[in-house]
Amino acid sequence: MMIIDNFKFRNHRYVELAGRIYRKNSDQKAGVIFSHGLFSSKDGYKITQMAGSILDSGFALMTFDFTFSGESPGKIADISITDEVDDLKCAINFFKSRGFEKIHLMGSSMGAAVTVLTAATGQFEIESLILIAAPLSFEKLVPEIKRDHLNDLDLKGYTSVSGVMVNNGFIREIFEIDMIEAVKKITSPVLLIHGRQDAVVDYSNHETFIGNCTSECVSLVIDDGDHNLTRDSDIKIISENVKGWLGKFNV
Repeated sequence: MMIIDNFKFRNHRYVELAGRIYRKNSDQKAGVIFSHGLFSSKDGYKITQMAGSILDSGFALMTFDFTFSGESPGKIADISITDEVDDLKCAINFFKSRGFEKIHLMGSSMGAAVTVLTAATGQFEIESLILIAAPLSFEKLVPEIKRDHLNDLDLKGYTSVSGVMVNNGFIREIFEIDMIEAVKKITSPVLLIHGRQDAVVDYSNHETFIGNCTSECVSLVIDDGDHNLTRDSDIKIISENVKGWLGKFNV
C-alpha cells in the first residue's frame, strides 16, 4: 500500500513550497529526496513512474516544487540556483523533522546540479547521491550568452534563453558557479546516470564528473537515451538500477 502525504514547508525566505512524501508505513527512517529539473516539477513523469520501485526498495520518497515551479509560488523568470540550493536544504531539514534519519539525494538535470552543490557544502550527512543527466558546464545551456558579454547585462534586467525570459542574476550564476570544484568535494557514493544521446546536457559532462569525483562513483549509461529518459525502457532501466543501488544501503 502506498501512502501519499501532500504538504507545504517553508524555505529560509519564508516562501511556502509544495511537497509530497510517498511511503509504505509510518515507521520508515530512510528516504530519498528528489530534485526536479529546470522546467519540470514534483509531478514530473519520470519520478512519479519511479516512486513505486523506490518504495519497494524500503525507502520513502519526498518530492517538492522549487520556488519557481509547480504548486510553489514564484515565476521561472526569477529562478536562482542559489535559491534552489536553499530550497533543497530546507527540504532536507523538513524530511529530517518527519523522522527520516538516513537520507539519499536524487536529482535530474538542473536538479542534479542543485543536489551536487548541496552535498558539496558538507552541511548534511548524505547516504548517497543518485544523479540523472547532471550538468557540469552551465554555459553550454545558454549558448546565446558569451562570458565576455556578462558585464553588459543589467543586473536588474532579464534575458531570453531558449525563448524563456530569465533574470540576469541567474545568467551570472551560470558563469560563476564551479561545478567541478563541487564534484571534488562530494564524499558520498554516487550513482551517475546519463543518456549517451543527450542533446541538452552533453555526455561529456558524465565523463568529466567521473574524472573529478573522488568518492565511489558507479556509472549507468543508456546508449540510446536522450536527455529526458522518459521512454518505458528508460524508466525500467533506471528504476531497476536505483532499486539495486538503494538495496545496498537497506541493511
